[in-house]
Amino acid sequence: MVTRREFIKSFTFAILGGLAASSVAPTASAAGATGKGEAPPLPWPYVKLDPEETRKLGHLGYYAFECAGGAFWAIAVQLREKIGYPWTLLPIPSREEVLRAVNEGGHGHLACPMQYGYGGAVGWSTLCGSLNGSLFIINMVAENRDWDKIGKALMRWYETFPFPSDKMNEYVTRGEVYVKRERLKSSKWLPRSVSGSVLCHVSVSKWCVVSGYASGSKERAERCARLTGDVAAKTVELLNAYFEGRLEEVTKIKLSPTTVGCRVCHYKGKEYEIGQFTRGYMQCETCHHDLRPHAHTIVAFGQQPSSELQATPAKREFESLTRAAIGSTIAIGALTGVLAVARKRSK
Repeated sequence: MVTRREFIKSFTFAILGGLAASSVAPTASAAGATGKGEAPPLPWPYVKLDPEETRKLGHLGYYAFECAGGAFWAIAVQLREKIGYPWTLLPIPSREEVLRAVNEGGHGHLACPMQYGYGGAVGWSTLCGSLNGSLFIINMVAENRDWDKIGKALMRWYETFPFPSDKMNEYVTRGEVYVKRERLKSSKWLPRSVSGSVLCHVSVSKWCVVSGYASGSKERAERCARLTGDVAAKTVELLNAYFEGRLEEVTKIKLSPTTVGCRVCHYKGKEYEIGQFTRGYMQCETCHHDLRPHAHTIVAFGQQPSSELQATPAKREFESLTRAAIGSTIAIGALTGVLAVARKRSK
């Protein structure tokens, strides 16, 4: 039998032990709600972040983890620093570890979630890795599937923005980034280009054509490092606005006129006969240059006039035909769709 003295002694030791544990584990009380070390359900907490700090961290992150891992790390590491649990559960290196590894060399040993997304997913040049990593963060913090609207806004912005931004170019050329100048792949002011696509393949290829640099050049790699910073910064801008209650304001997107025209018939639907055998919001004219079967015209949308059409009268005629063809595309597509549905219903 335990005596009264023994009970009080053991109880006192238990209390002191608990206090000692709490002093070395400040997040224990928060973790206790879900069990020690257990991840809580999504969404995870978010606090307002500085877009410009995020831009610089995204650039640094690229040097350690490339595009997808870099964008993800740039935001996640700040949330871990500012919030603690549950972000402390993420297996990501600290800011100091990444700075030391990048600027002193030997960062190849560092690991971070989303690294697979490099080069459009294991180098396959599909979805730009910076978007991949950023969308993951958005998914982790947004409530009630609001991540869908925020993600769409980010994707459309990417299609229309000229990368890298002037801000990112300025930070690098002035030496106002975390990567030391001698470690930079390039310290030049780099040309900018609009991709018109969220695909790595298109984004890189268009920039290479505009800049004259090869895809394997250090300048192209530096361009993607700066782009990673830009995308991470935009993600934070959208999330800051979202948590300030401005969701509808920041998630309004405007598709290109040609895409709007194509989506008269071609969208996710159940009427195969009128063109509902595809889906998506990607800018159509970036890849689908030849829309003649729809408009019955010799004009190929999305293409620049050839060298033979540089003369002013010919160029004006080309542009006139293009405008007419776009109108025809929408009108004929809509009429075809209405007739197809009518025929189907009459049967």
